Formats: sequence, structure tokens, C-alpha cells
Amino acid sequence: MKYYLRENLRFLLPDGVLYDENGEVVYRYNNVTVLFPQVDLYKKNQFIGSIKRNMTWFLKSYDVYYNNALIDTISEQFKLFRSELTLGRDWKIKGDIFSWHYEIYDEDNILIARVDQELFRLHRRFYIDVIDEDREEIIMLLIIAINQFDRDKSTQVALSSSRG
Repeated sequence: MKYYLRENLRFLLPDGVLYDENGEVVYRYNNVTVLFPQVDLYKKNQFIGSIKRNMTWFLKSYDVYYNNALIDTISEQFKLFRSELTLGRDWKIKGDIFSWHYEIYDEDNILIARVDQELFRLHRRFYIDVIDEDREEIIMLLIIAINQFDRDKSTQVALSSSRG
């Protein structure tokens, strides 16, 4: 199944929608807090899960909840002048995460999703190809969590450049 993600800004909190190939809204997500981000994901107006940022000082992590049960933690790891994300489960993220060109592999190293940013767009828009449709909702939660890391990174860059 193929989706497109488009973000909207609402009082500096990003919300977004995921459209299917026919342009129909299938998923939407809403930020519900400012200081300690929590993002709720809905599929056709039914609550799927949430992503909650953990209290950390340096490297960030987010807990991913599916049907109100903790299913994973995504953590930022520092590797030789750049950061990487790791999943708590045995799934792997490969590619250029913060440029939005990456793939997600399951515990058997089988490709289950691919994410690419569309170029030449006025607003950020992402193409998501979900290969494993049985785990689609969990994959979408993880992609939204990765988006939160990207948003955190963009905010840090903006804050540090405004101080200079």
C-alpha cells in the first residue's frame, strides 16, 4: 500500500495526514502537548496509538504505544559526528533517516516499508510504501515517531542559528 504524508502547522505544533494513492485521507496525527511531545495517530477517526517523548537530557527517545500498550522505544544514538536511530525491537532502519530516504526491515531482515521525500514541492511531502500490510499500523506509528526526531533536529538547528 502506498501513502503520502503531508504536515500542517497549527500553533507551531505539526499535525499531519496520510493519504492513500487515491488521495483519500486514511491516517491523521495530532500533537497533543507542547513541552513533552505526545502525538496521537488515528486511522479513519479510530485511535491507533501514540508516540510519547521520554525525559532525557542529551539523546532523545520516544516510546511507541499501539492500542495503549508499549510496543517499542526509538532511541537516538551518537555515532562519529552524526546521530542514528535504533529500534528497541529487532527491526532495523537503513538509509538516510534525516533526509527522509530510508527503509525499515523486520526481525528476519525482510523489507517491510520504504520512505522517500518528494523533491520539488513547496511543502514537505513524503512517499511511504508499506510492503507488510499486516503490520501497517505499527509501521505508521514508527514513521511518525521518526518524523518527531526529524522535527526535534530541525528545531535545534533553528534555535542554535538564531543565537549566533
